[in-house]
Amino acid sequence: MEAAENQVVVAPSSLPNELIEEIFLRLPVKVLIRLRSLSKQWKVTLESLSFAERQLKIAKQSRLELMVIDSRLKRNPPPDIKVGFRTFCLESGSLLSFTRINISQGFDNCILVSGNCDGLFCIHSPKTQSIYVVNPATRWLRQLPPARFQILMHKFNPTLEEWIAMDSVFHLAFVKAAAADYKLVWLYNSDRYNADPSCPNQGVTKCEVFDFRANAWRYLACTPSYRIFPTQKPAYANGSVYWLTEPHEGRTEVVDFDIHTETFRLLPKIIPAIASSDPSHIDMCTLDNHLCMSKREHVTRIQDIWRLKPSDDTWEKIFSIDLLSCPSPQTEILDQF
Repeated sequence: MEAAENQVVVAPSSLPNELIEEIFLRLPVKVLIRLRSLSKQWKVTLESLSFAERQLKIAKQSRLELMVIDSRLKRNPPPDIKVGFRTFCLESGSLLSFTRINISQGFDNCILVSGNCDGLFCIHSPKTQSIYVVNPATRWLRQLPPARFQILMHKFNPTLEEWIAMDSVFHLAFVKAAAADYKLVWLYNSDRYNADPSCPNQGVTKCEVFDFRANAWRYLACTPSYRIFPTQKPAYANGSVYWLTEPHEGRTEVVDFDIHTETFRLLPKIIPAIASSDPSHIDMCTLDNHLCMSKREHVTRIQDIWRLKPSDDTWEKIFSIDLLSCPSPQTEILDQF
C-alpha cells in the first residue's frame, strides 16, 4: 500500500500533439522557454526546426513590429555594457516587450547592429574585437571570434582624426544561408590600416565570411573592383546581399553577392535616377524579400520607390510619395541635402 502511494502518476494529455503544437505557436517566446522544462515531448517539439520555421512565419504575418535598440553609450564606458531591445507595435505605437542584455566585453563607444535575421542580431564594434550574436526574445547570446578587420584595426590603433577620416565599411550583413545555417558577410574597402598579407585578394575591397559551423572567419578570393559606399547598410533579399558603390566616373553601381555561390556581380540594369545620384541621397531596403531603392527629389519633393525583379534584373515602380503631403520634422531634416 505504501509503495502504491509513492508512485508518480502521469496523466496523459487529452489533446492530440498537432493541436498542442498549434497552441504553442501562438504563445510568447518567454512562455515557451518555461514550457520546455515541463515535458520532454514538449521540449523536442519546441526545439524542432519545423516548429521554429512555422513560428517565424506566423510572426511575419501578424502585426507590424519595430525593434528599437538602445546601447546607452557613455563618455567613459565601463568594461561591460547593457543593450536594451524594445519592440513596438507600429499600428498602435504601444510597447510590446523590453529586454536588456548585459554584455561583458566593451565596445569603446562604438556599437553597430546588423539587420534582423530570424529574430537574431549581430552586435559588433570596429574599434574593439567585440562581436556577438544575440536573441532578444530569449536573452541568449554567443560571442564570436573577431574578424581580421577588427584584429587589424585594433593593432593599427587609429587616432580620433584617423577614425573620422576613414571611409571603410563598418556594417556587416547577417543572412540565412540554409534552413539551419547562417552567415556573416563583411565587405569593406582596402586601406593601409587593414592591409593583410594573408588575404588572397589585394584589390580595392576585401570580404570576410563567418562560418558558424566552423566558428571561424575566412577571406574570399574574388571581391568587387569598386569601392563600397561606407555609410549605407547592406540589404538582404531573395538570397543576395546588396551594397551601393562609391561614385565611379559619375555613376553609382549596386553590388550583388549570392550567399550560396559566394560570388559577386554588378546589377546590369540600374535606374538612371539612381545611377546618377549621390549614394548618400539613396535609400536601400528590403520589402517582402525584394530589394527596394528610393531617392528623394529635392525640387519636386516626390520620393519614388522601385522594386527589383530578380528574374530578369528589371525594376518596377511600386510607390510614389509626395513628401509635401505628409510634412514632419524628420522629413524636413532629410530633405536638406
